[in-house]
Amino acid sequence: MNTPFVILVSPRDDEVKIVKEFGYRTILLRKEIPLTEIFEVDMPIEIDLNNEEMVLERCLELKDKYNIVSVFTMNEYRIPLASKISEMLKLDYSLPYKAAVACRNKKIARKQLNEANVGLVHHQLVSSQEDLLANSNHIKFPVIVKPSNDSGSRNVYLCQGIEEVSIAVQTILRSSENIVGQSIDSEILIEEFLSGPEFSVEAYTVHGHTTILGITKKIVTPHPFSIEVGHDFPAQLNSDEEASIQELVKESLNVIGVDFAVTHTEVKLTKDGPKIVEINARPGGDEIPELAKAVTGIDLKTLAFYVTLGKGIDSLSLSSPIASSASIRFLLANKAGKAVFNKDFNSPYIKQKKWYIQNGDTVPKTENNFNRLGYFIIHGDKDTSSTEVANSVQKYLDVTIQQPLET
Repeated sequence: MNTPFVILVSPRDDEVKIVKEFGYRTILLRKEIPLTEIFEVDMPIEIDLNNEEMVLERCLELKDKYNIVSVFTMNEYRIPLASKISEMLKLDYSLPYKAAVACRNKKIARKQLNEANVGLVHHQLVSSQEDLLANSNHIKFPVIVKPSNDSGSRNVYLCQGIEEVSIAVQTILRSSENIVGQSIDSEILIEEFLSGPEFSVEAYTVHGHTTILGITKKIVTPHPFSIEVGHDFPAQLNSDEEASIQELVKESLNVIGVDFAVTHTEVKLTKDGPKIVEINARPGGDEIPELAKAVTGIDLKTLAFYVTLGKGIDSLSLSSPIASSASIRFLLANKAGKAVFNKDFNSPYIKQKKWYIQNGDTVPKTENNFNRLGYFIIHGDKDTSSTEVANSVQKYLDVTIQQPLET
């Protein structure tokens, strides 16, 4: 009973490896567990994670038999469930369930921030075409229309008029479930378009105190798709811009009630100052943790586990920074067809590259963050910024689409 166990809720990244490296026993909860993963953990449990009542009952049974010290996941779809399990087990250090839900549901976060007058963003909610027609006189264009609780830039639309909004609402209403089978919130978010460069803020909060670890510059395609095509760490900002972004993020995390979590908060720097796009109670995706680790020596993923034990960055064994800046660029398909690219191109600045496809594969047009074609990571030094090199290298690695498919 004294042996400490960690419950892993449908991990999507390096969670199992991280927990085992620190000597903890592992209990894995997942709907279906592949054979290879079964042998990686101490106790594999196949269970429908969308049936929360069943999951909670099973975790109570586990509590009676094992010394559970943490519930851990970096799977954004399962963070609220992990928080609910932690609260039910009365663990000392966990993201409050209410905050976890707000981070997963953009309408809840927006409501709480606006009520606290933190980075006010005008918005409204509709759940049908009838709602839209009844409220159309209150919409000031352009606006962003998006689901309240999906991810990956899916079904996010920039709309210039009511007809475009109507089409966007109709499209979102047809998407009843997300990729893990959870119901899409029936209330669709329509909010003012925030014009300006986009950033993400990597931070962690322990015992109510938030520490900013760095700000990442986000490179995003023009609407309507808003696909993330690259990131630069650290972002090049003047002192006033950096201070205003940091202050907004700290205030926002406090309003939402975030604690014992690594967070990835997306921000637009508008003419009226920084505004929150969304708050995520997990490390950033798109290899942002790799960029941050190269520059700071801080492993955000390991830190995400440590905070569930009530520990902060001072408990980590930090590696030495190996770059003064780091960047990632993604390859996209501008149309459907056969993808041809120079995947063998090398540069001493390229530290990592990965292709999701083979040369000559037939691919769809890239319309969200889930069907990009590959990426490469660049490290900069004191004489050369990673941004400069990444932009230059991308010219050699850009994908050419041949033989477009008939639509």
